[in-house]
Amino acid sequence: MRKKLWASILFGSLGLVVGCGGGSSSSSNPSPPNSSPANVLAITIDGGPTATQSGGAIYTNGVFATATICAPGSNSNCAKVDHLLVDTGSMGLRVLQSAMSSLKLPAVNASNGSAAFNCVSFVDGSFLWGPVQGATVTLGGETASNVPIQVISSSTTNIPTSCSGNNLAHDENTQTLLGANGILGVGLEPTDCGSICSSGATPPDAYYTCSSLPCSPAFISEANQVANPVVMFSKDNNGVIVELPKLSGSAASVNGSLIFGIGTESNNQLSSSATVFTLVCDSFTTIFENQTYVVDPQTCTGGSFIDSGSNGLFFPDVNNSIPVCSSKTPIGDLSSFYCPPSGLSLSATNEDPNNTSTTKKTNFTVDNALNLFTASSSDAAFSTLGGLNPPNYGFDWGVPFFYGVNVYSAIDGQPMPSGLPAGPWWAY
Repeated sequence: MRKKLWASILFGSLGLVVGCGGGSSSSSNPSPPNSSPANVLAITIDGGPTATQSGGAIYTNGVFATATICAPGSNSNCAKVDHLLVDTGSMGLRVLQSAMSSLKLPAVNASNGSAAFNCVSFVDGSFLWGPVQGATVTLGGETASNVPIQVISSSTTNIPTSCSGNNLAHDENTQTLLGANGILGVGLEPTDCGSICSSGATPPDAYYTCSSLPCSPAFISEANQVANPVVMFSKDNNGVIVELPKLSGSAASVNGSLIFGIGTESNNQLSSSATVFTLVCDSFTTIFENQTYVVDPQTCTGGSFIDSGSNGLFFPDVNNSIPVCSSKTPIGDLSSFYCPPSGLSLSATNEDPNNTSTTKKTNFTVDNALNLFTASSSDAAFSTLGGLNPPNYGFDWGVPFFYGVNVYSAIDGQPMPSGLPAGPWWAY
């Protein structure tokens, strides 16, 4: 899972977040239509669920959507959950227990027959823990039945240390801590773990059973793993397109669309101007500052990726030419972000690792994050927000990359129209 919570700054104690860096609101920011095709889900960058709460926080560049979640076979035992973070860098629907406390969903079992629990760990040591349960999930006008989802537990009882890192304070199991009511992972794979979690010598620290304590890692069939809900649609199930309008500077909010399927409907055809990048380990190559960030196929490290779950453009600065923000600023710890004295105009080239003649140059700007965040107390969308990735990581093309660029994510193993390569791939 590539969602980088360490890059998501939530200024809860200040009741504000980030402002505009002198930019203007996008003029191409229409409200979602009253009626849309079935394969279109409205998305919004509006600061998240706590933005309007007293003492709350604005989630900078958080892309949110709403899902209807029902008990399998029921039209009444349902909950409509808003502000799910749309994450093309992960797979699976993960919802706070507190956001759908009225629902009674059936347990999904691990391979040993006991109820399965799921742990998702992030780069900064934070994690999500909770049972795997079955649900019917409706997104826009598309419905998926019997989807294994993670219900993020409100309790910290019995969380194994191999999940928590022996630090329960890193459990992001509340709306305030997560900055959302859950995560809608619509990335490149059908499930969140695949064959490594279904068989082998030793199960990884991803799925557990708790029939006896302490909870212990367990294998789980791929059919029972937390699933990308898109692959379980009856149609339009081979990928997604994220469409956000062009943005110069910042805006209080931005509306867009998550379109299901690629080449399956009149509204999801691959644009003739889009470049397709096939992938290795769900990554491609980026060339920046005379450095080539290419994935190591043995360890699946070092490559670059496109991720709507990251709220900035995160990349290494091997020349140490871009100042990093302080960990002690009037608005909190900004040490994950860049703070150049003035806006930097930069460029990088993405390259297909399987065909180095397929390349595309991207120009982008990185502004001083502290200046951006203090210029206004109400903006949620920023097109020039950038931050630091360690040297052994490549580019994390987060939300600023998406403004004005339709990004196609083709899912591994799903059928593709004639003329398009098998997934996984990105195109833009």
